Amino acid sequence: MKREKKQKQPYVDDGHTIYNMDGVGRDRVKRDNEVDLTRRERFAAIRAALETYLVPFVIALLGFGATAVLLYFWLK
Repeated sequence: MKREKKQKQPYVDDGHTIYNMDGVGRDRVKRDNEVDLTRRERFAAIRAALETYLVPFVIALLGFGATAVLLYFWLK
């Protein structure tokens, strides 16, 4: 005995919404956990971050510069 295949119903777009897409793609996030810093504390935090990340950044720049100079003399 052969089974009969179920016939698929053709898809008809009736216009109903499957998922609400309002606000999708917006990068705004509510900031509930903001830290209240005084002006001196904020500048101290910025200065500490600059002192921390400036040294590796300068070392990386010097490395790229030295590589560029070596390539210049090598390919000259």
